[in-house]
Amino acid sequence: MFGPWTPEEEDLLVEHLELGCSLALIADALQRSVQAVGMKMVQLYQRGELVVMSGPTYEAGQKRIGQ
Repeated sequence: MFGPWTPEEEDLLVEHLELGCSLALIADALQRSVQAVGMKMVQLYQRGELVVMSGPTYEAGQKRIGQ
């Protein structure tokens, strides 16, 4: 698929990342190239719509939320 990304595709990208899917799997699911998925990740990060955390940082945040 070529052309602009829809908000739904961006949401699916984030959901797949949260599930720990590989870039290749995400690219196949969205019918985009791995490069296009990577570039979209950078764009989302720059817009503040994608946050990258290490596993321990994420887990500590989840524990705090659960308290």
